[in-house]
Amino acid sequence: MNIWGDVEAILHAGDVLKSGVDTGLADMMNASSVPVLIAKGNGDFSRDQEWLKWPILSPYVTIWWAGKLILLNHGSHFSQLRHLALNAKADLVISGHTHVGSLVREGKTWFLNPGGASLPRGRDPASIALIEEHDIRIITLDGVLLHHEQW
Repeated sequence: MNIWGDVEAILHAGDVLKSGVDTGLADMMNASSVPVLIAKGNGDFSRDQEWLKWPILSPYVTIWWAGKLILLNHGSHFSQLRHLALNAKADLVISGHTHVGSLVREGKTWFLNPGGASLPRGRDPASIALIEEHDIRIITLDGVLLHHEQW
């Protein structure tokens, strides 16, 4: 099953190889034919970069897509991230620090944590998010829908 569909990019909110080198994940990311944008997480270290062809960027990555401002950050300091996002009038904020999937809106800003693809926490299984022009979905790696909102 291809859960990715026809994606334009992969956005990763950090802690890419946190529990050591997962060569399967590194190989998958390295083989990607679309850009992989990675916000540096508190578990990302310089040695991790040796395994990835895509750079682990700064803690903040800003993206304009489909006329919307997307802010990508690991989320270690969520109150600061929330303040920045609301002041910048971001449409979507993607963070991952807790590794627990969630999708909530405050004003016009959506806050998304896709969960953990390799190290999920809480009751939910490993998950990712698919962001489309009008929909945000959190799904399992088997494609089972966990959460869906229109935005």
